Amino acid sequence: MESSSYLHAGKVINGRYRLISPIGNGEFAQVYLADDVRIRKQTVVKVFDGTFYETDEFIEDFQNEMKSLSRSNHPNLVKILDWGLGENQYVVTKFIAGGNLRTMLERNAMLSVAQITFIIIEMLKGVSYLHEKGMAHGCIKPENIIFDINGELKITDSGIGRLYSRNYESKLTSEYPYISPEQRSGEYTNPQSDIFAIAIIFNELIETKLLQEQVTNKESKLESPNNSSNILEDLRSAFSGALSNIPSERPRALELLNRLIQINRNNEKPSLLPIESSLNPSLFGGIAPKPELVDVETPNKLKAQFKRAILYLKAHLRRWSWLLVMASIVAGIAILINQNSEEEVIRTAVVPEISGLSASDLIEKVDDFWLLEEALTRKDGSQAGEILETIPPAGSELAEGEVLTYFLSLGSELQGIPIGLTGLTIEEAESALLGSRLRLGKISQVSHEEIATGLVIGPSIFIYELPTGSEVDLNISSGPELRTVPTSLVGSIFESAETTIVLEGLQVRKTEIFHPTISSGVVIRLNPESGTPIMRDGVVEVFVSKGPEIIE
Repeated sequence: MESSSYLHAGKVINGRYRLISPIGNGEFAQVYLADDVRIRKQTVVKVFDGTFYETDEFIEDFQNEMKSLSRSNHPNLVKILDWGLGENQYVVTKFIAGGNLRTMLERNAMLSVAQITFIIIEMLKGVSYLHEKGMAHGCIKPENIIFDINGELKITDSGIGRLYSRNYESKLTSEYPYISPEQRSGEYTNPQSDIFAIAIIFNELIETKLLQEQVTNKESKLESPNNSSNILEDLRSAFSGALSNIPSERPRALELLNRLIQINRNNEKPSLLPIESSLNPSLFGGIAPKPELVDVETPNKLKAQFKRAILYLKAHLRRWSWLLVMASIVAGIAILINQNSEEEVIRTAVVPEISGLSASDLIEKVDDFWLLEEALTRKDGSQAGEILETIPPAGSELAEGEVLTYFLSLGSELQGIPIGLTGLTIEEAESALLGSRLRLGKISQVSHEEIATGLVIGPSIFIYELPTGSEVDLNISSGPELRTVPTSLVGSIFESAETTIVLEGLQVRKTEIFHPTISSGVVIRLNPESGTPIMRDGVVEVFVSKGPEIIE
C-alpha cells in the first residue's frame, strides 16, 4: 500500500475522530494523526482495510481482544482509548510524537551499550506485563516500538499480531525476520513468540547501531570501553536460547527482564536517545526559519524571546501542531536555563528497609523523593503484591530524583509441568509432579483410543507452568469409547455389512445357515443386535443365509 493510497484523510470516524494527516501505513491499516473533536485532543487512529474482518467469529475475536487490552495499564504500553466496527474498523490510541525504533535504525546516529540496554529493558517491561496478564503482543517489530519527546519507550499495536495470526497466517511472513518459527508454520502466537522478536531486535541493535569506539572527552562521558565490553557479553549471555526454534527453550520475559536489570546495575547512566519527531516536517512548512542569538546569561531576555516565539507560533500554526512545538520549546529552554543556573545542592537519603511492604506503602513512604521503577518477579514463600528487595538495597544512600527500583512479587516461582506423564500410572505421575515441586490434583476419567485403562492421558489444563505447590489435575484413561452395533444391516449383502462393522472398530464372525426364503449371501440377523453398545474390538456374529437347503 503506497502512501498515495491514503483514502481516509479528511474523514470523521464515528462522528468523533477527524483524520488530519497520514503518519504511517501497513499491510492491513493506515495510520492517521487525528483530532478528537469531542475533547479537543490529538490522537492516533489506525483505520483497517475493509477486508481485514469478514466473519462474525473474527469480529467477536477483535472485540474481546480490544476489551482486554483497554483494561491494561502500563507505562511502556500505548493505551487503547477507543475502537469500533462499522463502515471502517478502527483503533484509537494516544499520540506519541518521538518517532519509532525503525527510523532510529535507519538514521546514522549510533547508540551506546547503556542506551541499547535501556531500550531492551523497557521493551521487556511492557511485554512481561502482557504475558503476566495472559496475553501476547504477537507483532513485536521496530515500527511498533515508539518514543515520546522525552525518550520514554512505548509499545504499540498490542494484540493486533495475535489477530493476524488467527485470521491471516499466510500474511505473517511479511514481518520477517521478527516472526517466530512457530508463527511462520501457522501456529497461534504465544508469549515466547514475543521473546524471539525481541532477541532479533537486540541483535539488530548491537550489530548496526552500537558505537564502535567509546571515547571520553571534556564535553561528554560515555562508558569505559572495558566495562561496555563486559556488559555487552553479559547481555549476549542473557539472550542465550532466546532464538531457539523450540518456544519452551526460550527464557520467559520476566526472567529475561530480571537478568538484564541485574546486569544494568554495572552500566553507566544512558545519555538521551536520538529522538526525532514522527510528524511530517511539511506540516510546519509555514514557519520561516529566523535564527536568533540567545543570551543565556540574561534570564529576563531569554524569557522575553521565549514569549515572543510562543506568540508567533500560536499565530501561525494550527492548534494541534503549535501545542506540540510549544512543548518541545519549553523542554529546550528549561535545559538552557538549568545549564546556566548555579549548581544545586544534591540531597541524599538512606534507602529504607521496605521488604514486605506493598507498592502503595512504598509510594507513601518515599513521598516523591526518588523516582520509582517497578520490576515484577517471583519468589517461593512470598505473597503476591509484596516488595521483596530494592536496587540499590536498603541502607544505601541515594540522591533525590534518582531511580529506586523495587521488585514486586507475583507470588511463588513458576514450575514447569513435567513432560512425559502420558502412559504413567497415577503413582508414577504423582511422583513426577512432586519432583517438579507440584502436587497431584483432581483425577478425571476420560475415554481414550490408544492409552490403556487406568493410565495417565495428561494434565487437564492447557498451560505449561504453575506456581510452586499448585495442584495439577490429570485425565486418566477409561479405555476406548463404547461402540454401537450398526443398524440397517439385516437384509444387506454380507460383504457390505462386514465393511460397516469393521469401520466401527468391531470384529466380525460369520455364521452361515440355510434359510428357505432368503437368498444366499444376505444377512439374516446379528448377535448382539443392532444398536447394542459394545466394547471396541468386540465381536459381532453375523448370520448369513446359505439359501434354501437342498434335500436329495
